[in-house]
Amino acid sequence: MQIVRAREYYPAPNPRDLREMLRESVALHAQEPAFRFRRRPEDPLQTRTYAEFAAEADALGTALAALGLSGKRVAVIGENRYEWCLAHVAVVDGLGVSVPLDRLLTETEILGLLARGEASAVVYSPTFRRTMDRAAAELPGIERFVCMEPEKHAHPGDPAATHGAHGASDGRFLDLPALVAHGRALLAAGDRAYLDASIDPDAMSALLFTSGTTSASKAVMQTHRNVVADIRGMRTMLDLRPGHRMLSVLPLHHTFENTCGLMTALAIGACIYECDGLRHIQKNLQEFGISLLIGVPVLFENFHSKVQDKLRKTGKERTVRAAVAVSRVLRALGIDMRRKLFREIHAAFGGRLSIGICGAAPIDPAIIRFFDDVGFTIHQGFGLTETAPVVTGSNARVFRPGSVGHPIGGVEIAVDSDVRGAPGEILVRGPIVMKGYYGDEAATAEAMRGGWFHTGDVGRLDRRGRLYVTGRLKSMIVLPSGKKVFPEEIEQLIGAHGPMVKESMVWGVPRKDGEVDVCARIVLDKDRILEALGGILDEERIRKALEDLLREVNARMPSFKAVRYYVFGFEEMIKTTTLKIKRTVEIERIQAALDAAALQIRDLSGRSIDPLLAPAGA
Repeated sequence: MQIVRAREYYPAPNPRDLREMLRESVALHAQEPAFRFRRRPEDPLQTRTYAEFAAEADALGTALAALGLSGKRVAVIGENRYEWCLAHVAVVDGLGVSVPLDRLLTETEILGLLARGEASAVVYSPTFRRTMDRAAAELPGIERFVCMEPEKHAHPGDPAATHGAHGASDGRFLDLPALVAHGRALLAAGDRAYLDASIDPDAMSALLFTSGTTSASKAVMQTHRNVVADIRGMRTMLDLRPGHRMLSVLPLHHTFENTCGLMTALAIGACIYECDGLRHIQKNLQEFGISLLIGVPVLFENFHSKVQDKLRKTGKERTVRAAVAVSRVLRALGIDMRRKLFREIHAAFGGRLSIGICGAAPIDPAIIRFFDDVGFTIHQGFGLTETAPVVTGSNARVFRPGSVGHPIGGVEIAVDSDVRGAPGEILVRGPIVMKGYYGDEAATAEAMRGGWFHTGDVGRLDRRGRLYVTGRLKSMIVLPSGKKVFPEEIEQLIGAHGPMVKESMVWGVPRKDGEVDVCARIVLDKDRILEALGGILDEERIRKALEDLLREVNARMPSFKAVRYYVFGFEEMIKTTTLKIKRTVEIERIQAALDAAALQIRDLSGRSIDPLLAPAGA
């Protein structure tokens, strides 16, 4: 086993729990903006200072406690918005356990997770009124339903009550603004039950459901200690100072955005701007002057693609390459001219963007190098829901594109291999590791063996102890020879060698003779293909381009990893809300389509799979 212990590059506070962390931040940044948001893109921006946000969180928590919800579980569901953040913080900072839910789940899935999470209340956006009506009818354990906006029909006897499917008399339906007002009144009258509530740092503060890309989602029990340790660890790795403007893009129910984009932002004194929607990201970057952006690889890949398209269309590719060469020489001499040399690129992203934090999946190292060359630093990290989530990260001193860096402060990692530099399962130890999987002692025991959390991810360490994630154990293809193929490595090569490739998925298909064929599904960028082929989708020319690409990819790998069969198309694959491909779902779709057509993967190799995947009658 190869073990790497954390190095702490910057001093960082170590609060006991999230409430102490927030109160310390409010004391330092009381009159600074904590949130800026609006309901619709055309509305004016609203602002909440740190003091105002803390006062509203205390009022909401007080009102919820007065309803008998202390120590209970409160689910939160809705799009990224200020009220989502307010509800989550109010719950974890002294009320009980927050249960964030994925807003893109089906109604049946949402009801299932409300039952699994044993929620006693739900805070929801108006989009989910119908779902909550059904929950009220089918889940008697839910005592209160709190809409993030006022309903049209209030119950005359209770200013916080709203209508619901059961009429205005259903007192279980409340609205959040009225509850905040009620909580203010209770506080003014001397109610300190919420403010003085005792918090056990090691008790569950949030119940988080994993995305379940390869199996059914697990319920992760997260504690205050887990989250404050993760925030502290990140602050020892990166010099995160007050005043950053951060754009909230990723879904708040996911632990990456929840810990890094919400709680860490509040800890450092940043201002959180709520994004107007995925279509408005670049506009928001420009309008708000965002300086720090947390995202997944596809977000930064899209930025890179737009920049490259613009350079190609304006004929400035050579100019930028020459400027990069000059800049590298100057940087070697200690002179950084990147923001001046590439000011047009910076202007496209608002002029202030300087730091990106990327996680959840691998990103092409070439993209990180390009942005570093022009003056944007993208720090890649590694983590899981079970680790609150960040385990490792990079900084100015630990920066190597392709690597996810060193363990953050207070954390140890190990690669379960005795051969230096050889891949093995990544193990984690430290205060960031979850309390366990709720209701699943067997899964908890399996994951937390020998004093280490077993991540299920595979990686290797270089001579400086930097970690490189190479794949997932569950997606690993094991050949009859015993050799192992990690699809993620091949997918990254496919993406790096083909700008026309939007995404890809590699998997193994067993043969009757016991061998396993490595296969790939490649999703193409239609606009780039049309541009390259003069506006005509010529399947034969597409096939020729893809065969050239795969020949180059295969040449860079041992022969046993070579892609043998491939299919292509333009239909994107099914993903989680953090844009990871749902491998199991996609492989099952492909196999079902092949079975229905009485075909083997070799019969379809080199052809489009879209017609087979299209719904009947489409």
